[in-house]
Amino acid sequence: MDQSLGKDYPQEILPEENHLRDYWQVIMKYRWTMLTIFIIIVMTVAVNTFKMTPIYKATAKIQIEKQNPKILSIEEVVSFNDRDDSYYQTQYKILESRPLAKAVINELDLKHHWGFIDNEKKRVFTVKIKGYLNNLFNFFSPSSKPLIAQTNPSLSLSLEERKKRRESLLIDFFLDNVQIEPVRKTELVNINFLSKDPDLARKIANTIAEQYIQRNLNLKHEAALEANNWLNHHIGELKKKLETSEEALHTYKERNKIVSLEEKQNIIVQKLSDLSSAVTEAKKKSIGLETLYKQIKGFNSNKEAIESLPAVINNSLIQGLKIEYISLVGAYNSESKKYGPKHLHIVKIASRIKTLEKRIASEVKKIINSIKIDYEVALAQEKVLLQALEEQKKEALELNKKAIKYNVLKRDTESNKQMFEVVLTRHKETDLTRGLKTTNVRIIERAEVPKNPVKPNIKSNLIQAALAGLFIGVIFAFFLEYLDNTIKTPEDAKRYLGIPFLGPVPHFNSSKQKEVSSPELITLHKPKSHTSEAYKGLRTNILFSFPDNKPKTILVTSSNPMEGKTITSVNLAVTMAQSGAKVVLIDCDMRKPRLHHILKLPNDKGVSSLIIGQNSLKEVLQEGPIQNLSVIPCGHRPPNPSELLASPNLKKILDELKIHYDLILIDSPPVVPITDSVIISRLVDGVILVLQGGATSRDVIIRGRDLLLNANAHIIGTIINNIDLTKRSYYHYYQYYQYYYYQYYGDNKESSKKRRKKKDPIISDTSDT
Repeated sequence: MDQSLGKDYPQEILPEENHLRDYWQVIMKYRWTMLTIFIIIVMTVAVNTFKMTPIYKATAKIQIEKQNPKILSIEEVVSFNDRDDSYYQTQYKILESRPLAKAVINELDLKHHWGFIDNEKKRVFTVKIKGYLNNLFNFFSPSSKPLIAQTNPSLSLSLEERKKRRESLLIDFFLDNVQIEPVRKTELVNINFLSKDPDLARKIANTIAEQYIQRNLNLKHEAALEANNWLNHHIGELKKKLETSEEALHTYKERNKIVSLEEKQNIIVQKLSDLSSAVTEAKKKSIGLETLYKQIKGFNSNKEAIESLPAVINNSLIQGLKIEYISLVGAYNSESKKYGPKHLHIVKIASRIKTLEKRIASEVKKIINSIKIDYEVALAQEKVLLQALEEQKKEALELNKKAIKYNVLKRDTESNKQMFEVVLTRHKETDLTRGLKTTNVRIIERAEVPKNPVKPNIKSNLIQAALAGLFIGVIFAFFLEYLDNTIKTPEDAKRYLGIPFLGPVPHFNSSKQKEVSSPELITLHKPKSHTSEAYKGLRTNILFSFPDNKPKTILVTSSNPMEGKTITSVNLAVTMAQSGAKVVLIDCDMRKPRLHHILKLPNDKGVSSLIIGQNSLKEVLQEGPIQNLSVIPCGHRPPNPSELLASPNLKKILDELKIHYDLILIDSPPVVPITDSVIISRLVDGVILVLQGGATSRDVIIRGRDLLLNANAHIIGTIINNIDLTKRSYYHYYQYYQYYYYQYYGDNKESSKKRRKKKDPIISDTSDT
């Protein structure tokens, strides 16, 4: 693989579209958190539900008919639209109004009823507590001085004001327990009342219906009384206005000699219509004759053009003469050749032809004269008709002027008459109906004592609590997942880093392996474990990353400390050496070297002394735990590691080691806090970035990747270290390792079955890397 590929990695990778399995993995990841939230919510709701006082609901059913007022005509006062439900909405609000509530409270004397007062006291207590808390808050606020005297408002109120305040709280509590439920597509309305006393709920529901009906009766009686008084007052005025308007109309008709204005108007309108039609016809006729006459005058002495006129062509006499003329002309032409033009017979024919020509010309002239006369007659007739039409228009306008005043007087008379008749009729009706106690509201079904409480609804509360617990648990799980910005899966590594994923390293617990000298070397002590197989897979992926030329120098680093890069370097070196390659492992972490601790090697000389020339390469090389593996420890920690690693001597050392070894593995410090790894990355064939799954922030990892890319380093890929294969995110890896382990390392089928029943080997091998 070309090292220049490292330059082409994207700096920012956009997240891919999530799939349903991603959401499922989040749910399974936080399933215990979700279950805890679910149980807490359900148990809290269940305890409070069973501790609640039972509440009963009584229902009275009434019918509200839409009535039209009978005080005045419906068209004159108000018009109800059957599709408009504003009337019913108004009635529903009246049923929930404070005056009606006060009437019910007074009717049943609820302010002295123990079942009602007990609940009302609780509300008053709650209101007082809120008032005290509010005053306490105002006392400590910057603007508290004017409010100090109001810390106990009830002390500053008079007895009457305290009664009004208590009455207001009583009405508020009453209305809180009233429920008005219209029955859809009917005139029926359910009046519900909630109370812990079932009998009291029944009484209040029925009383609300009764008081509502009584209120309607009172309103109707008051309206009828007011209307009757108004009608009595206005009847005399309307009668006098009617007499005055009738007298004015009669006087106007006598003065203008009007008997039947409508009939006269119809005659004049008909005359105007007839004259207008006649004028139009006359104009059409005169225009046609004028056009024909001007056309004839334009022909002048053009005989053929004049004879082509329709009036000439259609004349039967001229047609007959022309037929005879054509016959003689034909005979003359044929016989003159035979007898000659001076023959007596030919002379007679010629004389007859001339006579016919004169007669035809005479007849054409007569037709032209008749057209002229017709044109002059049409003009005269049009003039006469126009004059008659103008005279008739004047007469119509004069009549219209009279009709305007006449119609005003007539409409005024008719309006006064109609108003007088309406008021007189309504006056008689109100006198008859004033004593009737009828209403458009009826009680269809009186409330009965409820047998079962409506609150608490145990089943509904528990179902809602379960749904709420499930919903809140899921939301909380996804919120936690949103806050978690670490790299956890291979998909995360590819998505956010944009570099190849080399493989996972399972979690193993080295502290439990006290029987071995170097418990971190799991590839050496437990070559058949899942973790060892993971390192072997990494070895294969690393070598396949260079299909043309095998890498000679590889740098192992991480973004942050404590991500397992040193243990990864050691186990990768052991795995590479087990494959038969000569490997040298170099500890270039001069800040916090660990290779000599893991491999139990002396650290008195190493890379630091080799770079400054204090020791030779042969002196610092030490034998590793297995064949083909050599180790160069860090040596004494220098005061200036970065400057030491940046010296040309390090490149010379690496070039010399390339001659004697197949692979050079370099363990280096973290790349983000320290620049040592960036310096070394320019000298190697590839860099492996180790990250701890679910622990390191994406931003830190991306920062480390960018530092390496900016140094033109070739990043071979990333390794996710310290992962739990039993988690659902790595379930496919877990299945693979399970199958591989039992397929190749199980003794037989029976032993494989026994191992499946035991604790998973991954858990028994797990440790911090």
